[in-house]
Amino acid sequence: MPSTVTEYSSQIDINYPEVGKDNDTQGFRSNFSSIQAALLIASHEITDLQENGFKLTETNDFNYGIIKSAVLQNSSEVARQGDRLTTSGYITVDYTLGSYHRFTATSQLSYSLNIINWPAANNYGQIHVEITPTSTSATTISLVNGTLIGTRSFPLTYTQTRPIIYDIWSTDNGATVYAIELTGI
Repeated sequence: MPSTVTEYSSQIDINYPEVGKDNDTQGFRSNFSSIQAALLIASHEITDLQENGFKLTETNDFNYGIIKSAVLQNSSEVARQGDRLTTSGYITVDYTLGSYHRFTATSQLSYSLNIINWPAANNYGQIHVEITPTSTSATTISLVNGTLIGTRSFPLTYTQTRPIIYDIWSTDNGATVYAIELTGI
């Protein structure tokens, strides 16, 4: 996007005043006026960049703007340690807080995964959830408003202490949620 500074700076006569000529003061006034207007516009544009521009040392919110033709190298996603689950009920996972969520679940209880704050409809959102039972006593996991892709279906009961990992996704703001168990039983 071209700067509006150019509009004003192009009005500056860089050859004014002319050497050996009686130069009209209007030329000086016109040049100073154009310089002042260009600097004022530059000030506004720089302030806007400082307040709203992408910053390498800060968290940037692109407000769902599309970033096209990007190549990522040596990048990562946020992994979040969730609460230790000690009572049956919902495991609420906030999509906006990270791409990978870990929970430790007290065995002999039942849990329902509830993913909130999915991306808007017609945008693909994917999240991984890891649940580690504390003992080999039965732990039951179900998915709120979801479908397990594969040969098994929710609710699932586990008698293990190794992590259970799900790949969960939606394209309609969480109205339809799909999951694949990545670890097996």
